[in-house]
Amino acid sequence: MSPREGFESWEDRICHTFVPLRARCADDTASFHGDVDSTTLGAVVLADVVASHAQVERTPRLIKADDPELYKFGLQTSGSSIIEQDNRQAHLLPGDLAIYDTSRPYRITFSDDFRMTVAMFPRSLVRLPEQQMAALTAVRLAGDNGLGALVAPLMRGLSAQLSATQPIIATHLGDAVVDLVTAAFAQQLDLPVDPTSSTGHRTLVAQVRKFVDERLRDPDLTPQMVADAHFVSVRYLQKAFETEGTSVSGLIRTRRLDQCRRDLTNPGCGHFSIAQVGHRWGFPDAAHFSRLFRSTYGQSPREFRKTHAA
Repeated sequence: MSPREGFESWEDRICHTFVPLRARCADDTASFHGDVDSTTLGAVVLADVVASHAQVERTPRLIKADDPELYKFGLQTSGSSIIEQDNRQAHLLPGDLAIYDTSRPYRITFSDDFRMTVAMFPRSLVRLPEQQMAALTAVRLAGDNGLGALVAPLMRGLSAQLSATQPIIATHLGDAVVDLVTAAFAQQLDLPVDPTSSTGHRTLVAQVRKFVDERLRDPDLTPQMVADAHFVSVRYLQKAFETEGTSVSGLIRTRRLDQCRRDLTNPGCGHFSIAQVGHRWGFPDAAHFSRLFRSTYGQSPREFRKTHAA
């Protein structure tokens, strides 16, 4: 592999591991070296990123194309970096930490021969006011005092055992990372952590939402199927969704109807009949689909398509 191919391979790997990013090599690629190693801890992606002098950027265009609404929490383990977001800069040295938001542009400039351990997880798992959290992105958090002194060793230990963690234990470890990150920033904001909020439930909800979205066309998608796939009972699953103000069956129905709504306004789907649109998204009974659609959007599917025709 040529040095240029080595850099492009590293760029592809960080985009696949995290979110779409634009990477630059500070010098020519002839001397570039880099690696990415990652694992999944429940709803948390934990990755160890190593490279020589490089810069990565999340641009407005990339965000518009793909915005999964995630936080990234980085621990500088060697070298140094500058994280820029919202006109703030966090200068990180080994042991320092910082959080940044993938829904807003950011840039990270790394020194020669750096290593950073990054935990990435849905923003919804951090039950703190998003507006106040937005003021704490790209702000240095010392890893040698306060709650930072608890988060940093945990991330170092997990990074050293990336491939050795059993799946069931991994989920609990991911929950621990999110809980400590939440506590660290609650301390920064001088806010109490919600004692009724269960990270385990929030993690399960995030996983289920992803699972459901990937299987909306499956006519066998039911709460029982979802529960079985996540090794929990239907009762436990429904309890996890109580705080979301919905149920698993309600989530499935809402997401399917939303996809039908999109198809009915999409000129590229104009050749599908109303019944075919419903069937594509798990509604085999055309009359039932029409009733549900009308009760949700106030119009029949046919009326909705006509109203929104280009």
